[in-house]
Amino acid sequence: MVNEHNFIGKWICADMTIEDRFAPVFKKEFIIDKAVDKAQAFVSGLGLFELRINGELADDTLLNPAHTQYSKTVLYREFDIKNLLKEGKNEITVEVGHSFYNETVATWKWQLAQWRDVPKMICDIELAFTDGTFENIPSGVDWLVCTDSVITANSIYYGETHDYRNKKNNWQSAIVANAPTGKLQLQKMEPMRRINTFAPAEITCIGNNSYVIKSPEMVTGWAKIILPLKEGQTITVTYGERLLPDGSVVHIGKGIGRDGNWYPLDFIQHDTFIGDGIITAFEPKFSYKGFRYIQIDNCPCELTADNVVIYRIANDVENIAEFNCSEPIINNLHSLMCRTILNNLQGKPTDTPVWEKNGWLGDLSCGLLSIIYNFNAGEFLQSFTTTMADCHVEYGMVPPFAPIVDANSNHPVWNTVFVFTAKALLDYYGQVHYVKSIYPILRDYALKQIAEIKSRGWVWDYKTLSDWVAPIGGVATDEANPNSSEGAEICATTFIYKMLLDMTEIAEEIGEDGADYTLASQKILKAFNEKFYDKEKGCYQTTFWEQIGGRLRYRQTSNLLPLAFDMVPEGEKTRVIEGLVNDIKSKGNHLDTGCTGTRFILPVLFDNGQSELAYKVLTQTTYPSWGYWLTKGDDSAWESWEDTTRSLDHYFLGSYEEALYTHLAGIKDVKRGFSEFTFEPQFNCGLQSLCVKLKTPKGKISCQWAVEGNACKIYIDVPAGITMHSKLKLKKINDTEYKAEINL
Repeated sequence: MVNEHNFIGKWICADMTIEDRFAPVFKKEFIIDKAVDKAQAFVSGLGLFELRINGELADDTLLNPAHTQYSKTVLYREFDIKNLLKEGKNEITVEVGHSFYNETVATWKWQLAQWRDVPKMICDIELAFTDGTFENIPSGVDWLVCTDSVITANSIYYGETHDYRNKKNNWQSAIVANAPTGKLQLQKMEPMRRINTFAPAEITCIGNNSYVIKSPEMVTGWAKIILPLKEGQTITVTYGERLLPDGSVVHIGKGIGRDGNWYPLDFIQHDTFIGDGIITAFEPKFSYKGFRYIQIDNCPCELTADNVVIYRIANDVENIAEFNCSEPIINNLHSLMCRTILNNLQGKPTDTPVWEKNGWLGDLSCGLLSIIYNFNAGEFLQSFTTTMADCHVEYGMVPPFAPIVDANSNHPVWNTVFVFTAKALLDYYGQVHYVKSIYPILRDYALKQIAEIKSRGWVWDYKTLSDWVAPIGGVATDEANPNSSEGAEICATTFIYKMLLDMTEIAEEIGEDGADYTLASQKILKAFNEKFYDKEKGCYQTTFWEQIGGRLRYRQTSNLLPLAFDMVPEGEKTRVIEGLVNDIKSKGNHLDTGCTGTRFILPVLFDNGQSELAYKVLTQTTYPSWGYWLTKGDDSAWESWEDTTRSLDHYFLGSYEEALYTHLAGIKDVKRGFSEFTFEPQFNCGLQSLCVKLKTPKGKISCQWAVEGNACKIYIDVPAGITMHSKLKLKKINDTEYKAEINL
């Protein structure tokens, strides 16, 4: 349990309007005349803040605090500042940027946000001295604020303008601000940091004092540019994922570029730095970018690798897994997905670090276990689950993305991840107390979904977000179309059904009654098969169809989901599997799924005696496939299967990653905070060997297997305190280690 800090300080702001874009800097001077035993700073600044003590950063974190539903929850950070203090005069400064608290981009109604206001901050400094005395220094009107700061404009989308000629001379008394309505809570999730540092892979001069820098990999973050700018000399820095034919970076905004009309005021991912003849290192502070390329215009000298440092910036979640196998394609895909996930962990799980920066729930639903198997994301996911819960409380339904300004629609394929994530927090992290605390909201959500689907005859019958970005049914160069041809009938019905099964298990684990969920799920199952199962054809099919591109009426996703959720009537499963297998083979061992079905294609094939086919789909390299991305030279996941994909850094199609652990390694069916799991590796698929090490809350699981001739040798080490279930004839080596040799 965390003891929340009770703030003495007041929320304060500068005399400014929401149309002003500068970053105010608040400061307070104080005297220390005796030995300090302990010193802590508790700070929140909306939208983002940077804390300095005597000119030094309080720590190495960035972009504090995480984005939340500000109308319900506002996060603060706690800092140990003892080593930054000195005897005599000390100074604390807090610089505050706008971010989503005061954003002007209208595409997602941020400019209409109920919380929108000028940047503000709250701070308590608590000093404990060695003589047993204490002193508190709270924020209030005795603090000063600067309105001619270096950062003259900042936006989480557009970027920043820094004018170093501003010397912070205009100090005024801070004024008491309207406190945000959200409750102040300590940020428990790992803060953002510079996770990786890179040197440029290439630097190209494109003429007119402009240079394009190529990063060695796709990155979310920014670059530090080191240049001797004279006073008044200006450089612009633009970030992007692609280049134009002339070698320049694709600019987005002002009606230019893909979805450029979303950003009418300026280009996004675009920073301007104006020199003062003294400062030589330039980097943004209150905005992050997604990029493979960086363009610097008006460069005052030849640009070399010594002038550029590239940073990946993400929540500092621990990497808990090591994965390696005998197939290079799979190893490369593993690295690709881990990279893409990190590139979208910026205080919330985002969809793309370039265009939207939104916490789309469908993306998390697709990538949930891919995240969990690779990163210690318990606190990160708990925080985001709270955001989903806050949105449900505010709007009466979990929205399609969170945080959000307005929500008035129900998208079950997206919002059921509210329950799926809560169950994962129980299964993988043992967060019983937390799930109990939000159970009333989970229950309210589930009961509303029951009422909704009951009113429609226990099946979903209208179009909402579902199997987004399925292949267009043509060739790789065709224009992608994200819409689902078959609508949402099957996807939404099956997801509500699975959500209710999970709610039943959640209720059982925390001591609640889950009878409502069980009864409703039974009614859904019956109505679902009556409406959507074609017994004559042996397949599932919606009643809705919109012809898009060359897509065929048989939909893999429509049949994968009933198989994945065990909804197929007794005696019909073989026929449904045969139909799925035949369709995959007829397409040259290619998947034909959008983001929703893609997550389930490998598990369903592996679980139903089709390991070799699953392996062929996994290692496929022609369109549409994951390996196709590798053939195009990319090292992050795409938003669509086609070459015309908008985003090149979008994790929701990379959900094969989950099956690398649950099926190739065979570590699946995890329960009760990793107190138990099933070990069922798929060693008969065509892969020759595999080695996985996975850090769990109970210790590290190590497993490896290798096919040698007509046998497979298997080894697994399971920490004490974890119960392993397995149908394999494992021989116990000692208290934790097991081995087997299986004839093939």
